[in-house]
Amino acid sequence: MLDTGSNTDFDKPLTFRTGAAMPSRLGSQQLRDEITAVIELVKNAYDADASSVRLDFRESDGELALRIQDDGSGMTRQDLHEKWAWLATENKVREARSPLLKRRRLGQKGVGRFATEKLGKRLTLRTRVAGQSQVLEVRFQWDELAGDRELTSYTYPIKAKKPEPLEDEHGTRLDIRQLRIAWKKHNVEKLRAQLARLIDPEETSTDFAIRLFTPWPELDGRLENPLLGKETHLVSFQIDADGHEETRINRNGETERREAQVAPPPFGPIRGRLRYFGQGLTKKDAGRGGDSDADWNMGVRIFRDGCRVRPYGEPGPEGDWLQFYRTRYLKGSRFRLKPHYLEGAIHLSRDENPAIRDTTSREGLEANEAFRSLLAFVQDKVVLLSDLLQEEEQREERSRLQQRYKTALDPLTKGLGQVKSNEYRSAVDAADAEVRRGLATKGDLAPSRNAHWECNECRDSWKVPKDLTATLCREYSVGRDGKPSQKAGCGSSDIRRKENLQRGGPQALNDLNAIGDVLAGSPAYISGIQVRPLIDWDMGEQDVEAEVRPERREMAINGRHPAFRIADRLDGNQTIEGTSFEAIRAVA
Repeated sequence: MLDTGSNTDFDKPLTFRTGAAMPSRLGSQQLRDEITAVIELVKNAYDADASSVRLDFRESDGELALRIQDDGSGMTRQDLHEKWAWLATENKVREARSPLLKRRRLGQKGVGRFATEKLGKRLTLRTRVAGQSQVLEVRFQWDELAGDRELTSYTYPIKAKKPEPLEDEHGTRLDIRQLRIAWKKHNVEKLRAQLARLIDPEETSTDFAIRLFTPWPELDGRLENPLLGKETHLVSFQIDADGHEETRINRNGETERREAQVAPPPFGPIRGRLRYFGQGLTKKDAGRGGDSDADWNMGVRIFRDGCRVRPYGEPGPEGDWLQFYRTRYLKGSRFRLKPHYLEGAIHLSRDENPAIRDTTSREGLEANEAFRSLLAFVQDKVVLLSDLLQEEEQREERSRLQQRYKTALDPLTKGLGQVKSNEYRSAVDAADAEVRRGLATKGDLAPSRNAHWECNECRDSWKVPKDLTATLCREYSVGRDGKPSQKAGCGSSDIRRKENLQRGGPQALNDLNAIGDVLAGSPAYISGIQVRPLIDWDMGEQDVEAEVRPERREMAINGRHPAFRIADRLDGNQTIEGTSFEAIRAVA
């Protein structure tokens, strides 16, 4: 017969019990590392309406200790009992904003207090509210907590103490001793770099300061963003809940504004900025964080309610949320900029972006549909910046090519000017007669032009009748006489139609974007008839190396011809139009 045990404790209602190992579970085992633990404690100071928090690594009893002191509101005895000592209290959930400065609270899961256990074995907490003459002090010895006992079986007396000299009139001080790791200089450098980015300096620099004091004087002082105003390019953007999007672009001292109406974003309204440092960073500005290969000042970070969400934007794979390094070197990558020259911030809030949620560990955000949509949106803005940079690089490169090739054409002009050629004069006369006959027959002055097409794979170029649309490399190719060409293409469908420019016209000479098609030198005169030498990239790789065009008074050099590319490689130590060194070696 089953014994019901009616006279035992098992008849009592079920209640949850908490083991004394809970602080270790929420501290050492829950928080990723010691830097995360320090950041949690700084967040608590922010939530307590502190205007500043000071971190001191100092000698205590012959060993390094950490003191974290803020000038916030402090805690009463009741606060210590009902908030600090109550695990998973709901006060920060019920009171979403701080009472004095109305800050959106950063801590909600109640693990901040156990960050002290992650950092050290002993803790002395001192706290004081404004107007009180005494400081409340509580001491903890975390390693004394035994796993086979209940947490409630341990008691910690609250003692009233006299304020120490220079102790703040209100706020909380945490003295953490017997630190669990040996804080070397490189550890503190890394902590400094991350704390400098914890609170966005452009948002809260006037009402919350983080100060650091260490055994290394060069690391001491207030933490600030050293990069403001030093960027070469700035892209600012925002989108509201209805999908109204606005983007501002600042480059070369000019500002451009763009607006668009898109579908309402699943992630909610956000705003952000991307700063690009086209000249790189000086050694003074670079925040290396104790790592010679990682710049902690760079990266696109996410801030929620003014506070940093880690690990986004940090060096390494975990911080590469925009997938720069994962895709940059793949064929067809959309990112053409240098990621280590890019810094940015994305601003969210819990109130306006409820679909963007914390992970349970508070390290990062849930990879849900809203976050994936946010990722794609920000990636598009990075691509916009990347495209702007690529356009500028192309213009600068073409400007350099223009000067270089014009210098190269000058001797050719001089040589042509000394040529006496009856053949050239006869060819010009024959071309003029043919043009006149054509005008008399057609009765118009606007000869038809073919469309110019280019293959993105083999970089070849060809002409197509304007009423046809090519789909493959060299499809519908015609020669300069308008007759079909028999030259075969590479078979790629990755082709594009280019604008067909007037050869030698003002546009080709003045517009740097047109240098990729034709670049002309100063005119020469053969037997008194003008001829203009030019380098023409409109010709295909398989066309002739050079040709005389008497009907246009041109001496054209094929800029795409392998012979020209080899010569250019030898003369200028560079290639044009994407020719690889292996291809040049093969041709040579």
